[in-house]
Amino acid sequence: MSLFFALSVRWRFARGVILAALVLALPTLQGCNSGSESAVSDACMTYWVSPTGSDDTGDGSAAHPFASIQKAQATIRDGGLRGQCKIAVNIAGGVYHLKAPLVFGPGDSGAKGAEIVYQAAPNSTQPVVLSGGLDIHDFQCSGGRCVAQVPDLPAGILPRQFYVDDHRAIRARSNTSSAINPDYGWVAAGYKPVHSVPTLTHPELVEAVSTTQWKMMRCPVARDDGGTLVMAQPCWDNGKTFPAPWNFYQLSWLENAPEFLTDPNMWYLDPYTKTLTYLMASGTPPQTATLPVLESLLQIKGASAAPVAYLQFRNLEFAYATWLQPNSGDGYMSDQSGNRLIGSGYQKNLIGHQPVTYATPGNVSLRYAQHIDFIGNTFKHLGGVALSLDTGSQNNTIRGNRFTDISSSAVQIGGVSAQDARPDAAAANSGNVVENNTIAYTGVDYWDTAGIYVGFAKDTVIAHNAISHVPWSGLAIGWGWGLFDQSGYPGLPHATPGMWGAHATPTIMSNNRIVANRFSHFLEKLWDGGAIYTNGAQGTSMGNGLLIQGNVAESKRPGAGGNIFYTDGGSQFITLTQNVTLNDPTGTVDFGACGYPTSFEGPLLTEDLCLLNWVPYGADMGGCLPVGDLKFSNNYFSDPTTFYAICHNRYDPPKPVNVSIANIGITSAADVPSYILDNAGPQ
Repeated sequence: MSLFFALSVRWRFARGVILAALVLALPTLQGCNSGSESAVSDACMTYWVSPTGSDDTGDGSAAHPFASIQKAQATIRDGGLRGQCKIAVNIAGGVYHLKAPLVFGPGDSGAKGAEIVYQAAPNSTQPVVLSGGLDIHDFQCSGGRCVAQVPDLPAGILPRQFYVDDHRAIRARSNTSSAINPDYGWVAAGYKPVHSVPTLTHPELVEAVSTTQWKMMRCPVARDDGGTLVMAQPCWDNGKTFPAPWNFYQLSWLENAPEFLTDPNMWYLDPYTKTLTYLMASGTPPQTATLPVLESLLQIKGASAAPVAYLQFRNLEFAYATWLQPNSGDGYMSDQSGNRLIGSGYQKNLIGHQPVTYATPGNVSLRYAQHIDFIGNTFKHLGGVALSLDTGSQNNTIRGNRFTDISSSAVQIGGVSAQDARPDAAAANSGNVVENNTIAYTGVDYWDTAGIYVGFAKDTVIAHNAISHVPWSGLAIGWGWGLFDQSGYPGLPHATPGMWGAHATPTIMSNNRIVANRFSHFLEKLWDGGAIYTNGAQGTSMGNGLLIQGNVAESKRPGAGGNIFYTDGGSQFITLTQNVTLNDPTGTVDFGACGYPTSFEGPLLTEDLCLLNWVPYGADMGGCLPVGDLKFSNNYFSDPTTFYAICHNRYDPPKPVNVSIANIGITSAADVPSYILDNAGPQ
């Protein structure tokens, strides 16, 4: 991420020159097959599942269906047709309340041309909902306050989300009106009140939240010590390894206390009495209410020598799962893009990043999985990453799905570990396709996440998706800011060459394509991001580097500073062509309001960060310390020549190198060829 140490300096410069005349006639973009979302009907064997079926007496026929997907799964596993021909499991509409995740292992695999398909039953009038939630009933309401008992709440579980009438409620929080909490000041152990504040009934259930620039962090309170909220470890000390403003100095709000139940649509769960309180949003008592308790809905879990293969999931709805690790002493100490610090032993740094981080898990996850297809599904009301393609995910297809109301990223491909960067053939993340999906309202609880995140991966295709209403970047790809690359390039201010180790070989990053996607309403909460954000080397040459082509980015939050096509630290070997920016005005930096106890105030101008909120930041192109080897050609930009860069590192004064810029200036969509606009987004 762009590090903003030179905050008292504002300057913009353009690198490279116009190398060719404006092209009047551009080639047609290569599209991807959209596939079909219809149910599979050519199976040699079909089993049926219904909420009204029976696992004891049913035989899996349409007349006598099973009651659970697990029963159909076991029947197929033990039968003789698996791998011989295509098998379908038709699942009747209704809600399937999962008591544990659905887990598929190598023994559940199909074969090429003999896939095993789990799908909504054809002509079903109700959605097939695979739910990890508890339905909450019998609210007693008075004066807008509704209370219900949750007797089935599992011991030790403190869910982080709650949904009323298919909408997410707000976990009770302080300070809903300003960017900085006005009532608390930072102290070494946590936060101390500076104004009159309510006494917290259960301070050990409260969580402190900090949002700044491109970063969001959540840390639990351990206890109230004479009025000071002492924070949990190791979360608090891990946060202090980062320099300001990327630590917990700036408190945004406190969350999860009954004293914060002030606004309609807020909720609070007391785990000791198993009582849930909800403030009505519309004056109407809840008709339906769901409290997620499972962290995982579906796991595809293979092994290095035995991957799971050739399964399809079609037209299902994955809903109501949570993620509980932020409740622990580790909290949610994000480095960037949902990659977090866990455990202790981290050292203080000036660069704002750590070499060892851990990805946010998926509520639906793949590991050592090949040729797994998710087609036409809905992912909604989820508390982690919706769908994670982890180690060894190869040649999987994510097509025609809808992702909405996701706490973290919608789709995550690859990881950020040393193994992910330089894997063996079995562990590589490669050949995955994400196309024709609609992704909206992600990062609801974790603002630092992108709609789609790609770590270390190769031969990835992300095409024809619509990504909108995201708090930070629409899509982020890469990790390490050059420090994990063979060059050990210091792509961050204050970084030194090789400070994260010497690497004799390149990372796996190569031949990834981001083509014909449509981004809108990005940077809705944070700033210093973009529609597409990259860091690190994306290949070893322009021939096998990253292609970003035919994407349309429009309607960024106007005040949010950022680069629309953001080639950040260590970015190298990227071709950007025929991309479009529309209605993306330059924003500013934003370090919160001045005058609060947790605003950044000091004796020097450079310490008074809140005084710099008028500084313009970003352009259509830009990045903090990219290596170079960047080609911008025939893009349709409102600012076609400026490459915005504001970072410095004494080890690389001539960078970036080999940047070529030959774009086309526009003032409106009328200046853009219609085939580019029509081709972007789902087809």
